[in-house]
Amino acid sequence: MTTLPLNLNLATRPLRNRRFFKTAIWGLAGLIAVLAGLSAFVLLKYGGRDRRVKAVNAEALRLQQTARAEEQRLENLIRKAETDSKLRVGLANSIILKKSFRWTELFSALEKSLPDPSYITALNPAFTADGSLAMHIRVTSRGREDLSTFITNLVARGFKDIKVAGELRTDEGRLIAEIDLRYERAL
Repeated sequence: MTTLPLNLNLATRPLRNRRFFKTAIWGLAGLIAVLAGLSAFVLLKYGGRDRRVKAVNAEALRLQQTARAEEQRLENLIRKAETDSKLRVGLANSIILKKSFRWTELFSALEKSLPDPSYITALNPAFTADGSLAMHIRVTSRGREDLSTFITNLVARGFKDIKVAGELRTDEGRLIAEIDLRYERAL
């Protein structure tokens, strides 16, 4: 039996203490394993929460779109109701305006404007959108001087937009004039 010689020459191959490095490597490997386990736990735990948050967010967006559609529908209903009520309110206001119109003031102003030998043979009034009264009247007078005096008197009493639409002489020599004008009453 041959025995191997014992090599005791430490100068060529010195003994190294590697226990600290092996322990550090195993500790680092254990730390990495623990961190990997924690990462997996966090991923599983918060990944489920992330899916739930995304689902809640999608539901909130769907509700928001539904609310916008409902808001648009309600705005359209409001606009339609406003339009309908504007027509009814306008009608009621026009009725009130016509009922509160002082016809005696108008006829008094027309009578005071007429020269003595002239008279009105036709009167066609119509209320305008701005609340004034547009009229088409037919006046019979002796001549153009009386017609000119009538128009001057109308202007003095606040009648506006006076236009002579046409003139006609009768067999008796009287002048018949068609006049368009506007009367704005004081409220």
